[in-house]
Amino acid sequence: MTVLLTGISQVLLKTGSLKGRADNRLFGEYLNIYTLSAYAILLLVTVISVIAMIEVPLKLFYAIASLNFVVVTLLSWILLKEEVNGWIITGVVVIVAGIVIFNL
Repeated sequence: MTVLLTGISQVLLKTGSLKGRADNRLFGEYLNIYTLSAYAILLLVTVISVIAMIEVPLKLFYAIASLNFVVVTLLSWILLKEEVNGWIITGVVVIVAGIVIFNL
């Protein structure tokens, strides 16, 4: 759950940054509904993560948290239409392989 919420918040931060720049207001990149929502979600993720660290083995927690990079890449590609080149795909594969090897 926290991995998906982190991905959503990252997409909201990027969206807020782009919309804020277009508004040409002082602090427009930081004080808009997208950016403020992203920070609220990140605060929620932090609270959930602290609770999860109490219940879940630390090794598993960090393995799952590493999937944030994969989720952010996928959401950026799908929702923001960002380019995903061979280097990014290689990075995602290395992250997933690292998670699998780490948890053997």
